[in-house]
Amino acid sequence: MKKLSDGNLFSYNLKKIFIKPVKKVLIDLEVFCLINLVLIYCLLFITHDTTVAMLGVIWVAIIAWRGGVYAGVLGCVLIYISNFAAINIPPHKNIPIQYYFDNRIPGFIIGVSQCLVTGLIVGYISTLFHKLREEISLREKIQKDLEQNIAELDAFGHTVAHDLKNPLTVVYMSISSLINDFECSNDVKTKKKLSFINDGTKNMINIIESILLLAGIKKIDQNKFNVFSISKSVEAALKRLDYNIRINDVKIVKPDKWPSVFGFAPWITEVWVNYISNAIKYGGSPVMNIKPVIELGYDKPEINRAAKSEYIRFWVKDNGEGIAGDKVATLFKEFTRLHTNEQEGYGLGLSIVKSIIEKCSGAVGVENNVEKGSLFFFTLPTKMSQKTDV
Repeated sequence: MKKLSDGNLFSYNLKKIFIKPVKKVLIDLEVFCLINLVLIYCLLFITHDTTVAMLGVIWVAIIAWRGGVYAGVLGCVLIYISNFAAINIPPHKNIPIQYYFDNRIPGFIIGVSQCLVTGLIVGYISTLFHKLREEISLREKIQKDLEQNIAELDAFGHTVAHDLKNPLTVVYMSISSLINDFECSNDVKTKKKLSFINDGTKNMINIIESILLLAGIKKIDQNKFNVFSISKSVEAALKRLDYNIRINDVKIVKPDKWPSVFGFAPWITEVWVNYISNAIKYGGSPVMNIKPVIELGYDKPEINRAAKSEYIRFWVKDNGEGIAGDKVATLFKEFTRLHTNEQEGYGLGLSIVKSIIEKCSGAVGVENNVEKGSLFFFTLPTKMSQKTDV
């Protein structure tokens, strides 16, 4: 570390004891002392009362506010030197100094004491104020830099995600085509390898889409939120999952009519897709040859007094093995994977669901029964909530 020379060290210490640069503090002292001298000298023609020296308190307060504690103390000394000079310039040099408290304590000393106390108090407050202002300014700069870095990182991540997704999609389509070509082949080993590659590629595409969705949640404009029929989101989700539903022979049970809610419809579609796809994965029992049965539904509206809005709970229920009780608490945390077998696990999907529903002023949760499966739910307001924070 580079050592400071004696001259630089002295200059550094001066910068520490004064709020403003030393030159500006010295200029303040010279200007205010000169103004004080002239003003006191002129006032003594009007009144010989030495209480006019109390003007020094004002000058000291100004100097202390502009320069800090040390500037205030130095200003107190110099201001009273200018007071003494003004009183002793002809024709005022013969003015008697008044005494107080049984003629034992001169008024001059009282004035110096008042100025000194003023300089210390105002200087201390000024020092705190300037430090606070500097800290606020520094935090604003750091916050601005942080926001800029986050924006650049988001843009970079978005670009990289798209660049990764495009070739992966080509690979996925090529592998799917190869699987179709080998459909009639007896080469079981090759077919398994292709299927393994195909599943891995599909998972990578799903992860990238999840990352893009998670990044988009932060940027959505609240003006795009509106009241919509949730049946559109349900039907859109079922249409996207139609292939999985058919190949897994899944039975879907749902009501004929759905209510309307307040939110962002494309996001809610993603919530249904996530919940239903998880129910397909973990519903039923392959060992006992039980096909997945998935129930979709909703409960009657409930009034949330704090938000002054009606909320409806929607849910997806499966007939799977349920979730271990000790893992339910971590279910909606990011990157949590509850299954380590051949299943994909819940992973990032449920944390995205949580982010989406919370942005819509709702809540998520799960009711678990190891014997009868799991019920995943989310709530949404029926109209704009006063506490909506997007």
